[in-house]
Amino acid sequence: MNTTTDLATRILLGGIALGVAADYLLWSAIAVNERFPGPGLAVWITLLAAVSLSLNRHAELRWRLTVAGWSSVALAATLIIIFRGSPVLVPLMLLVLLISLAMLTLQTVRPNLLDIRIADCLRIPFRVISGLALGAGQLLGKVELQSHMLSPRLRGIARGLLIALPLLLVFIALFSSADATFERYAPQLDDLFSLATPRHLVVIAFFGWLATGLLSSAMRQLSVPLPPAPQAPFTLGAEEVVVIMGSLAALFLIFVLLQASYLFGGRETIEMTTGLTLAGYARRGFFEMVIVSGLTLVLLLSMAGIRCSQRLFRPLATVLVLCVLVILASAAQRLSLYTDAFGLTMARLTALAFMGWLTVNLISFTVTVLRGRIRGFASGMVLSGIATLLLLGLINPAALVARVNIDRALNSGSEGNRPIDVYYLATLGPDTIPILIEHFDALQLDTLPMAEQCQIAKILQRDWSADDWRSWNASAAKARQAFTTQAEPRLYALASGDHCHSDL
Repeated sequence: MNTTTDLATRILLGGIALGVAADYLLWSAIAVNERFPGPGLAVWITLLAAVSLSLNRHAELRWRLTVAGWSSVALAATLIIIFRGSPVLVPLMLLVLLISLAMLTLQTVRPNLLDIRIADCLRIPFRVISGLALGAGQLLGKVELQSHMLSPRLRGIARGLLIALPLLLVFIALFSSADATFERYAPQLDDLFSLATPRHLVVIAFFGWLATGLLSSAMRQLSVPLPPAPQAPFTLGAEEVVVIMGSLAALFLIFVLLQASYLFGGRETIEMTTGLTLAGYARRGFFEMVIVSGLTLVLLLSMAGIRCSQRLFRPLATVLVLCVLVILASAAQRLSLYTDAFGLTMARLTALAFMGWLTVNLISFTVTVLRGRIRGFASGMVLSGIATLLLLGLINPAALVARVNIDRALNSGSEGNRPIDVYYLATLGPDTIPILIEHFDALQLDTLPMAEQCQIAKILQRDWSADDWRSWNASAAKARQAFTTQAEPRLYALASGDHCHSDL
């Protein structure tokens, strides 16, 4: 057996083993608990990293460190899913997993992170998708299946399984009758010999196929060089650059001058100039300004990749960057006013994190690309994005939203109106439950309309904990403990009316 065939065989066997693990750790956990399997995913990612490092054990040390590094980033994202209970964080952390995979795949052909370019980042998602979809099929073509199928060892294994299966069924039945503890685990063993077996085989095949693609993506021996970056489809002359960039710079400068007066003029200037109340001003334009800032960065990157007069482009691009930084400062001011007037939400907090990422990359664009130093900008943009997402998970965003809104409600006069949406906070997941219970009396939940009391009580009394370790969550366990030790009698009293019984 040659080296390529041996490597392909080992990757396929590793993929099958990971498929079996995924059936138990991921798919079965979701089917049983109907919750995202955070610990199950963490264990599976750890197994994937271990198999990948084992397959790369003969690779150079630098590459093994690269595999271990991106595996650690992926594992950090899964740990955030375990220790945080906000549903918003699950897709964000899964995005970190995908970015880690994409960067590992990209580094098979660009070993040095600083050499990665924007064009590489745009093309690598297609390479990752094709690797996941076709990687296993390409490896199968390199394995001598016929020789394996006819080998005496495989035939012996098949005969042994045919003899062992009926014996296992008999002894499982006897052991279940003999011991109550074993009987609790017997249904899981019976599933292997029931009508559920085809479903397990389909799940194993699906995840095994994906895992094989993941493993092959981490093998530098199997990497195919990236095609050369296409040349810019057209060239812009000096006149086009002046018209495009000059008109945008003029528009942005006019807008920024207006924003500057709002930034430094205070409440009186805003109300006199716009005709809006402070709350109305805060409500308008925040998300639009964030979108404008993001589109401007995309525009600048696109223009930087086109053959044009850099002598004219760079000063005008610098003007645009400075204008966008002022726009982001104005958006941050509106967010502050937004929070004072209406409270903080997960959407606003996520937008603030995105604004921070944009600010870092606009400054990075100015000191790298605009100075003709492209090297390092693309990798910095990706790494800062990963850091932003992980930091957002570490600060416990749902708990932060709850504390900000509760402090705002308790420290500002409500003038007879309820200045906090308790129901919204209760729906943010288990991270907010201990905080709401801690302020149970201060928030005067029993003064809310009875229908809302029922809804809130239902959420607070929900059993967030999971019996299965694969779906355990630290925030859910903390929420359950806070409920049972601090608020259980009061919550049942709060919702003791007959009209709540049908809902609880």
